[in-house]
Amino acid sequence: MIVHTVQPLSIYWLMRDQGYYEGSSKYVCEDFKKPYDWMKAQMMDRIPDYQGSSYPVWVWKRTVNRNEECLLPTGQRGVILTLDIPDQQILWSCFESWHCILNDSPVTLNEAEWEKYDRENWANMQETWPRIFDFDLLKTIDPEWHNFDDNWVQGVTPKITMDQVKKVKRFIAK
Repeated sequence: MIVHTVQPLSIYWLMRDQGYYEGSSKYVCEDFKKPYDWMKAQMMDRIPDYQGSSYPVWVWKRTVNRNEECLLPTGQRGVILTLDIPDQQILWSCFESWHCILNDSPVTLNEAEWEKYDRENWANMQETWPRIFDFDLLKTIDPEWHNFDDNWVQGVTPKITMDQVKKVKRFIAK
């Protein structure tokens, strides 16, 4: 499957030197370690042969425009890699719903469900987190509450290799 990833230029150089790149905890914000560890556990359950030793490498189905803001810190040199990765090596999720997990919140389908979790002091909210993988369910969410956009589907994969690289676009982040 053709996908795209945004990486700092230094990561691309590392990848060229060693032939691959795996995600690393040193690139994960301390506040996000718990959500990333949860995602690693999901990857272990859903991606064949993934043992959980590396952190996720994020990829997109959509073509990434190097003129977009917030790809990397302003002024940082980076690359947008076009990759061909076997689909079974990618775990797809909703970008917007992933932010519920990053914020240690439930993934709710409507305001009433949110209020229920709020009343219960967020008990069992982690049971809602796998919803980020259920696109059919996410499409049924009350549009006044949340919008699922097919263009904002993200993926995680354990490793990217130089032989998967089909195109490299350099850029300076805006």
